[in-house]
Amino acid sequence: MATQLNADECVATLVGRLMSSVDSLVDELTAEILTDEHAYTEGTLSHEQLRTTVHDNLRTLLAALHGERPLSLEAPRIAGRLKAEEGIPLAALLHAYRLAGRFIWDRLVALAVEEDSATVLLGMASDVWVVIDEYSSAAAEAYRATVEEQTRRDATARSTMLTTLLDGSVGNSAGAWEIVRVLRLDRVGGPFLVVCAETGDDAEPVPTVEARLRAVGIGCEWVLETGTRMGLLALPNERAVISARDRLAEGAVSRIGISRPFTSPVHTSAARQEAQLAVRCLPPGKQDAHTYGSSPIALLVAASPDTAAEATRTIFGSLRTLPEAEQSVLLETLDTWFSTGGSTTRAAEHLHCHRNTVLYRLNRIAALTGRQATDAYSAGELCLALQAARLGNDDGVRATLPS
Repeated sequence: MATQLNADECVATLVGRLMSSVDSLVDELTAEILTDEHAYTEGTLSHEQLRTTVHDNLRTLLAALHGERPLSLEAPRIAGRLKAEEGIPLAALLHAYRLAGRFIWDRLVALAVEEDSATVLLGMASDVWVVIDEYSSAAAEAYRATVEEQTRRDATARSTMLTTLLDGSVGNSAGAWEIVRVLRLDRVGGPFLVVCAETGDDAEPVPTVEARLRAVGIGCEWVLETGTRMGLLALPNERAVISARDRLAEGAVSRIGISRPFTSPVHTSAARQEAQLAVRCLPPGKQDAHTYGSSPIALLVAASPDTAAEATRTIFGSLRTLPEAEQSVLLETLDTWFSTGGSTTRAAEHLHCHRNTVLYRLNRIAALTGRQATDAYSAGELCLALQAARLGNDDGVRATLPS
């Protein structure tokens, strides 16, 4: 017991001697960190900031080894936050703590050799590394928490900037271009697109969309709004418009609307309205991407849904009172007849029926609506009504239409 007590006293004396010369040790350890860890010399952390951090951590490390309890972990937490804020890699931070542990151990051994008491340190090696582990863990935890907070703040700031473009409150062209520069969307060089993707049940409307787009050189920034995910895409050239549409459509799990390309970000707000209209040019539940203006009739219906619904009620007339099964047969026949260029024979082939059956159904539609499909004006009205029904603009039509 006496021998153990003498050993403890000897260790306390050795650590006490290091504590009494902590200022000179701080200079030595700071120089060693700068020599062995290049991240500190290449970063923005000043020499004085590093020295202060080394001083506070070395002093509390030695106090812990001297027996001070409980351990004070504020110094490593401050160090972790500072290194994260200054962009010092976490690996460099942890390396610095390992250097500190080796530094302390080397100085203790040197003092013990001077006093011919090296054997008393045999049991202390694990104590040194236990304390170093606790301090480095505290520093790493603070580092990660700071990085997470920075990421949240950065994401919030980026979302706010993009929202400013989308809602048109940016004010002027210079401000719009500055936002695009900060979002790093000015480096691609081509036109822009706005994308509006429906969201539901917290599902990602286009899984891995950013990777898909960046793979073809398209930059993008996204923000979540109520029921939609809005995106600003920066394209390398005009030809990339098709690539963007294809990438969005490939993995779509909802309706996605795409604006026309535009060259100045000051037009982002107007493009947003186009993308929102383009969404409504697809039938509800459809999993696809639609570009504004690619279907003029659908655009007319989407732009004036109430007017389209009223027109459809007038155009379809008595057809709307039929049972759903009959509606489906007649409207599918009409849709197929239009899509085959008004060919009764080809429509019959697609529908797997006789051409006379197609003629019969077209005549029945004419009787119910007062409109002949072979008449140009009547055909235009029937086509518009079909599109409105497909997009869900007429509650009276209960048939399921091909999309």
